[in-house]
Amino acid sequence: MQIGIWLAILGFGSLILEQMNMEFIILSWADDMQPVFGIGLGVAGVLLALAGGVASAQKSD
Repeated sequence: MQIGIWLAILGFGSLILEQMNMEFIILSWADDMQPVFGIGLGVAGVLLALAGGVASAQKSD
């Protein structure tokens, strides 16, 4: 779940930073692929975090 949250932050954050002519150093290689890469990474992160949350909730039952 934590990895999903980090991916969502990096993905959606890269979209915001791109508008300010900035970038995450770790994602500088994907600068030419923005905004599609940022949206994809953010959505994948949200889905991964949700899947982790659902799995955690089912495990605690």
